[in-house]
Amino acid sequence: MKASLKVSFRLFKKHITRLLTIIAIVIVSVGFMSGLGEVKNKIDIAQNNFYISENISDLYLKSKRQYGFSLNEIRYLNNKFGENNVLKSFSYELTRVYSFNIVDAKINKLKLLEGEFPKTENEVVVERKTNTIKSYNIGDVININNINYFVCGIVINPLILIEAEEPSLQFENEHLSNVVYLNSTQFITNDVYITLENRELFKSFNKKYKAEVEKLKQETQQVIGEDNVVILSLYENVGLYSMHSYAEKVGLITIIFVIFFLLVTLLVVYSTMSRLLDEERSQIACLKTMGFSDYGIVNKYVMFVLIATIIGGLLAFGVGYGLTSIIYSAFNMQYIMPPLPKTINFTYYALTFGIITLSTVLLTVATGISMVKNKPITLLTPKAPKSGKKVFIEKISFIWNKLSFKYKSTLRNVFLFKSRFFMTVISIIGSTVLVLAGMGLLDCAIKLGDSDSIVTISCALIVFSAVLCLLVIYNITNINVSERNREIATLMVLGYTNKEVTNYIFREIYIMSFIGAILGVPLGLGFIYFVFDLISFGAIQDINWYTWVLAPLVTMFFSFLSTMFLYKKIVKTDMNSSLKILE
Repeated sequence: MKASLKVSFRLFKKHITRLLTIIAIVIVSVGFMSGLGEVKNKIDIAQNNFYISENISDLYLKSKRQYGFSLNEIRYLNNKFGENNVLKSFSYELTRVYSFNIVDAKINKLKLLEGEFPKTENEVVVERKTNTIKSYNIGDVININNINYFVCGIVINPLILIEAEEPSLQFENEHLSNVVYLNSTQFITNDVYITLENRELFKSFNKKYKAEVEKLKQETQQVIGEDNVVILSLYENVGLYSMHSYAEKVGLITIIFVIFFLLVTLLVVYSTMSRLLDEERSQIACLKTMGFSDYGIVNKYVMFVLIATIIGGLLAFGVGYGLTSIIYSAFNMQYIMPPLPKTINFTYYALTFGIITLSTVLLTVATGISMVKNKPITLLTPKAPKSGKKVFIEKISFIWNKLSFKYKSTLRNVFLFKSRFFMTVISIIGSTVLVLAGMGLLDCAIKLGDSDSIVTISCALIVFSAVLCLLVIYNITNINVSERNREIATLMVLGYTNKEVTNYIFREIYIMSFIGAILGVPLGLGFIYFVFDLISFGAIQDINWYTWVLAPLVTMFFSFLSTMFLYKKIVKTDMNSSLKILE
């Protein structure tokens, strides 16, 4: 046990950079996936809490007749839904004036932001300022039907949550400019608000709620008459239902990008562990000859990736919660949002964390088992260097013949090691697609307007994708450099300068990054088209032309940045120890 711990400790110490890179990649991936995934759940919980706390009405009946609802119609509604579930009101537009007992009303409770509720007949409260509703101050005078009223308070109606235009219920293509509330009952009732007895049915616009609301609308319409009344539900409420619709779009975006983030993360972790195990061939052979079991050897590498994943996953919880809070707050730019629910739901976090942990462990086990099945003599024997072969570009003589030796050598190295080439290019393609999708979504959200929440999600996607891109390229470049210590040392012994050595290595990285970045554009186009079609938002033509150029340039920039981070590692290569590797 003691010897096993020492061996494991040496593994962690030797490959500390790879350990930290896996931790960082897991933080970014799990943090983004869980943070974005939790947004819809938070909005659903907030809406449900708000629906119950403010006792929001489910049906709104607007009389088409000048004298409003008849006593028989009111009696029918009271009997059908219960008198406590019916709020009678009077209103007219475009300066919408409500007249009901606003102080004691139990349905659609007004939230007081400033001042106080009316105490006298000549006092009123007004709706808070939005993009289109006029601003009032306490003490302002409002003239209604040649009667002056004093503003004593500013409120929020739970049915008017949107900051954009609140459409008129009577006049097509018009919107409200003022909303005033009189604390009095009228002889005429032309508005009726109805709440369902079962308040638990709502569940953020689920199917059962929708079916029940539609059934009640039809029943009521048949009794009162289609010519006499307009019946609306929360599905026609521009504030509550559009908030729900945007939350659903966030949910769909989550599903798409979570899958993509997951695939890129697993590809990088698999690449890291498979190449680490390949570097450890001689170490594995020594452990086998010392009597370590195949299970014990594989377990060492499983612990390596498991500890990195667990540390990254635990740190990702805070990142995810912060991202959820930021995106939820962004909805406040469009809506008056209920407070962020304090309940912490671990479902999405646990799901994404669990999938990544299980997948990385299984990939490491599978790779490790295939490695330890070899006999020690096979593992101790260095892999024969790949025989030089002509690459496809050599067949294009008018290009090949004009290249200098260093570029010919670089291109042969790039295309000779196919597994390294494909791992690098595919990872960079994935990163480019994510960055392009985030930038494209941002373009559309800005052009369409009134999409602040989508703008925030796009910005978050760009930031997290860019960081993931940097980590992916850095990780792969670091692995490539580590695998070529002997080659680097040989070049140094032959008298190559630091600049020549680093350029020799970095040229290959830049070529593979360029190929991945360019291929990422057409694949990103298909991915964006799929995203837009799924969420019914945006169009390809809304994306700025320079976005298609900027996205691959971002990837190339991070490729350059990652090589700068590794410059010192290359120039400080120990020539003696590197050239003794095979001994």
